[in-house]
Amino acid sequence: MKKRFLSIILAASLCLSLSACAGKTKTEPENDTSEESTEDSYSYNISALLSKDNKMDEILLQGFSDALTDYIGDDHFTINTAYATEETPSDVIVADAVKSGADMIFTTGKSALSAAADATETIPIVATNIVDFKGTLRIASLNGKSWDKTTGRNITGVSSKPSIVDQVSLMIEATKDLQTVGILFSPEDTDAIYQNEIFEAYLDQAGIPWKEYLIPATNTSVGTDEEKSSTALSPSKYVAFSAKEGMDNEVIGLGEDPMFGLNSPSSTRVALISDFWTGPKTVAASSDDAEEDSSAEEDDSQKDSTDIESEITLEDRIKEACSECSAIYVPYESMLTDQMSIIGSVATEQDVVVVAGDTNIGQNSLVTLFMDPYSLGYSAGKKAVRVFNGDDIATIKIGYGDTDECIKLYNGEIAKKFDLEFPKSFNEFEEFLSTYKYGSNTTRFSFN
Repeated sequence: MKKRFLSIILAASLCLSLSACAGKTKTEPENDTSEESTEDSYSYNISALLSKDNKMDEILLQGFSDALTDYIGDDHFTINTAYATEETPSDVIVADAVKSGADMIFTTGKSALSAAADATETIPIVATNIVDFKGTLRIASLNGKSWDKTTGRNITGVSSKPSIVDQVSLMIEATKDLQTVGILFSPEDTDAIYQNEIFEAYLDQAGIPWKEYLIPATNTSVGTDEEKSSTALSPSKYVAFSAKEGMDNEVIGLGEDPMFGLNSPSSTRVALISDFWTGPKTVAASSDDAEEDSSAEEDDSQKDSTDIESEITLEDRIKEACSECSAIYVPYESMLTDQMSIIGSVATEQDVVVVAGDTNIGQNSLVTLFMDPYSLGYSAGKKAVRVFNGDDIATIKIGYGDTDECIKLYNGEIAKKFDLEFPKSFNEFEEFLSTYKYGSNTTRFSFN
C-alpha cells in the first residue's frame, strides 16, 4: 500500500515538473484558468539606450522589440528607452540603467555601447548599429589568429557594417569604364577607414588601382569624442588606426606583454595609394582643356607649395580625385556625410560615379545598397532571446546583416545626367524610399 501511495505521489510530482518546464513556451492552454502559474509570470526589465534620437535608431529598437514579442511574448518584457543627448550623455543614461537593476541593456551606436561596456561586466549587453565591434571593444588579435566573432564577455550583437564586397560589385556594375577608384576619408573617422581598407583589399584582388584622398571632417560631423575615439588593440588585419603604414607606430604598452598595447594618441592617418597605381585614368582632352591646364601650371609655378596646400578647398580636392579616378567611394556613416552635397555635385559635373555606403550619402550619389535597419534590430532581438534562454552571452557570435536582403538603388536625376539606364534589379532611390515599409522584407517568427 505504501509503495502504491509513493508511486501516486511521484507521478503527480512528475506531471507538475513537466508543466513547469513548459511554462515559457508560447502555446495557448487547453483550458482557461483564472490564475497564471508562477513560472509563466516572469518579466524581463530591458533598458534600451540609443546613441541618437532619430528614425534609424527607432526602427532598430522596433525590430528588437518585435523579435522579443514573437519569441517570448510581449507580456514577458518591459523596455525603458533613453536617448543620449548633450544634457544626458551616454555614460549618464548607462549609469541610470545599471542603477535600475536592468536584466539586459540594448544599445544602438558606438557611444552607448562603449559607455555600457565600461559600466558593467555582469548585465548582458546586446548592441547594434556598430560597424566595427572588434575596434570599439578593443579586442586584440593574438598570434595572427582571426577573430572568432565572440567578445568573451557580457556583450554580443549585430554589426551594421554593409556587405563591402557587394559594394565593390555595385561600383563595377554602375561604372562604364572603371579604370581607377578614389577613396575618400577623414583621419579621425576610424569606422570609415576600417571599411575603406576592406574595400581596397577587394579592389586589389580585382586588380583595380585605387588612391586615397584626405578630406577633413567638419565640426558638425565629427560628433563627440566619445562617439569616435575608439582605438583598436594592435595588431589587427583591417584597422587603419592600428600600427600600420602611414601612421605613428609608437605603441603604448599595457602591462608586461608587448603584444598588448594601444597606438599613440598622436597617430595620424595619411593618404595611401594602391600598389597597382600607375597613374590617373585616361581621358581624351580637348585643345581648350590643354590650354587651361598649361595656363594653370604657369600660375601654380609662381606660388609657394605651402601656400597652394593651404588654399585647397573641398571642391579642389574632389576635382583632383575626379581628374584621376573613374569612380569614388564614400563608406557607411562617413563623417563626410554633411559635405556630400558638394562632393556629389562636383563628381556629377565631372562625370564620375559616386558609390555610397548608406542612403543618407546616397542622396548625392549615383548608386547605393539599402539594408533595412529593422532586420538588424530583429536579429539583435533574437540574440537577446538566446541569452534569456540560458546561452552564454560570451560565446554568442556577433552577427551581420543578411546580404540577400540588400537592395540596389540608383539616383534617377544623376542617372539622367550620365545618360544611364539601370536594369530591373535596381530601384530608383526616391521612389523606393518613399514607399518602402520598414520590416516588410524581414521574416518574422511565429508559433502558428
